[in-house]
Amino acid sequence: MKQSALLGRTSGLRPAQTRRLERISHRRHPEGDGFDELSLERLAAESAELALPLSLVVDGRGLCRLLWVGPLEQSGHLLNRLPGGPRRQGSDLRLVTCAGKPKHLAPQASEAVVGLDLQPKLWLRYVNGPEPGGRWPAAAFMPSRDPSQPWECFEEGDLADLCELVPPERSDPGPTQRRSGKEQVLLLVLSPADAEAARREVAELEGLVRSAGAEPIGLVAQRQSHGAAASLWGEGKLREAALEARRLGASLVVTDRELTPAQARNLERVLDLPVSDRSELILDIFAQRANSGAGRLQVELAQLRYRLPRLVGRGLSLSRQGGGIGTRGPGETQLEKDRRAIARRIDKLQRDVQKLREHRARIRSNRHGQCRLALVGYTNAGKSSLLNALSRAQGSEAVLAENKLFATLDPTTRRISQANPAGGPPQTLLLTDTVGFIRDLPPPLVEAFRSTLEEALDADELLLVVDLSDPGWAEQLQTVHRILDDLGSEAPRQLIANQIDRCPATALEQARQLSPEVVFVSATSGLGLERLKQVLFDTESRQSPA
Repeated sequence: MKQSALLGRTSGLRPAQTRRLERISHRRHPEGDGFDELSLERLAAESAELALPLSLVVDGRGLCRLLWVGPLEQSGHLLNRLPGGPRRQGSDLRLVTCAGKPKHLAPQASEAVVGLDLQPKLWLRYVNGPEPGGRWPAAAFMPSRDPSQPWECFEEGDLADLCELVPPERSDPGPTQRRSGKEQVLLLVLSPADAEAARREVAELEGLVRSAGAEPIGLVAQRQSHGAAASLWGEGKLREAALEARRLGASLVVTDRELTPAQARNLERVLDLPVSDRSELILDIFAQRANSGAGRLQVELAQLRYRLPRLVGRGLSLSRQGGGIGTRGPGETQLEKDRRAIARRIDKLQRDVQKLREHRARIRSNRHGQCRLALVGYTNAGKSSLLNALSRAQGSEAVLAENKLFATLDPTTRRISQANPAGGPPQTLLLTDTVGFIRDLPPPLVEAFRSTLEEALDADELLLVVDLSDPGWAEQLQTVHRILDDLGSEAPRQLIANQIDRCPATALEQARQLSPEVVFVSATSGLGLERLKQVLFDTESRQSPA
């Protein structure tokens, strides 16, 4: 007979207890539906002796695939140890748990989440002994459609009767199954008191997730407060998020706050799902967008700087290494080797980035004497579209301009010319498009892309592009000013208000109040471009030596 798995808290079991549990796990149950009553009575006796819950996973043929000792927790460990792997979950599986002497038989907290991950067609739960009158309380559960109550009891009664129970057919297939082919993401956010600001922050996080190639399918929000520093979110809210992720079929949770390594581990432990924070999400987008050697170099440096303090070894890779002459003593963990390898790689990348900075500085020095302007602003504000419109670039000459966050990473410089009204050679200036900014840019990314940002810092004037059709453009402008100030920029700043053909009239007036000299344009329709060119060349004449 095929050996079944005895797993969970098995380290403290006596040999006799282990043998009895293995004999229970080798017993057959009815094919299709139901359970062997004698096997469950023996399981209850062992549960009472150990003072631990015991669970059996039974397949459609009636074979016990796994006997788990202790509470059901960390479904990743359980699914990986289930014979056949995660592909065995769901379909024909039946789950039965002798829960000890609980006040209520309904699954609670983490065990409810583990049950949803297993996706059994039936979960039978019972106490570890009959009542004085001989009745043995038991209850049968199925996944619920109610997000606040993940499991619904559809039958209660005596254990002997429920062992022959056939579960009803479900019209609901269970957790939502998405077929888009994209990773399904649940958003976990801390909302500010301002409802409109909260809405904008969620919309921005959804945009980041879509830009990374995933699909946001759900949201769990908690009012921002001075909560538990260990996880930022309360325990109850995290349990709600874990259940919502299972209900929607999410495979990843993304937070809107940067997490410390300890906070990330705590969240993954409670949610029992992979967790990425906002900074890691932005780094992933940058990695996808990096097409040039310089871009890939800077992104790799930023990612390694971010990951080094978060490096956590898993599994057998943490076993001690070495042996033989010269390797006596405790040895060195694989984790320590990984840290040293990453540190060496960071050192090399830092040298390469320094060479890149020096190379770009030489290029800028060759442009000395020419008027240099830089387009800066929030990501997806229309900087690349504006550069294409002003330079009249088409086809392969045009800078990539797409309606997504961080469409371009590398700086691009174009020469803009117009006829000289005084006669003589045409007037020219250099206009540079730089990487877009965003709220709370990850510090490793800012440092790694300093050579790219210096293209803007060394300009004679900065053209701050805002998208007036975005309700949060004023806050985005404040973010851009703050980042430029943090980078030490002292160049003059000219506000360029884009998308005037798609914005409300109130936005135009608000922009005038912020900057009386604002220039209104629409990069896509061409509105205001001639006026903008005149302003730029007025700047060029002011910058030119007398």
